[in-house]
Amino acid sequence: MTRSHTVSARRRGYNDEQLAALREPAGRRDTNLFDPTERAILRFTDMLTSRPGNIDDADLVALRSHLDEEQIFELVVAVATANWTNRVNDGLRPPLPG
Repeated sequence: MTRSHTVSARRRGYNDEQLAALREPAGRRDTNLFDPTERAILRFTDMLTSRPGNIDDADLVALRSHLDEEQIFELVVAVATANWTNRVNDGLRPPLPG
């Protein structure tokens, strides 16, 4: 999780325990911190970010048990945009709003 997304997550109500879990691969699977839909989204987001060529039909079928087609499309666009902005923000390290 990058600096800019940490600020954004805090504004949206994520607590310190959830943010710490997002920094740890196993933490994303914590059933006490994230519900099944959030865990499915986190898994798919991780794959799309780190191994997009390995996403297969079974991954999309699993995601469809939580999201409809429009939501999946929006998720993919949001992840792709976030990946791009992370590289810009992390590379330039602009000041962030508090």
